[in-house]
Amino acid sequence: MSRRLIPLALLIASAIGLSACSNDSDQLRLSGGVKDFVMDQKFTEFCAAYDELNLAMNAMSDRGTTKETFAVVLEKSKALVEASPDDIADAVLSNDAILNAMNQAFAERGYDEEKISADEGLRQEVQRLYAQEGLPELTSKYADYLVTNCGVSVEAD
Repeated sequence: MSRRLIPLALLIASAIGLSACSNDSDQLRLSGGVKDFVMDQKFTEFCAAYDELNLAMNAMSDRGTTKETFAVVLEKSKALVEASPDDIADAVLSNDAILNAMNQAFAERGYDEEKISADEGLRQEVQRLYAQEGLPELTSKYADYLVTNCGVSVEAD
């Protein structure tokens, strides 16, 4: 996997449920949250798959990052890839790739969150990856796509 793909997907993963898309006080919510939103039928499957992944990621945050919770997230991510329209497929594929890479990193550390948190080298690498040029624009594009086509609301915490 290329170095550019890893941070891209990390940021997208953040945008779809783990944290803010462009501002620490904003989170993307489930489809249909925008007032008076009417979804075009052609996005129904994609938006439902997004919601399922979002819920699985939130459940993983609540229950902890285990082999089992990651397996559910990866299953939902694969379904989102399969349902993604061509014009957003690159972002969705990148997100899926990073979720798989994150799973591999967690597996190599026995899904032990203390080991992962204490791994300074891993933390520095992630910081370098987030600092890459162009990532905020891609994240905004993905978030805008979800808001426009799925009615995902962006709310302040």
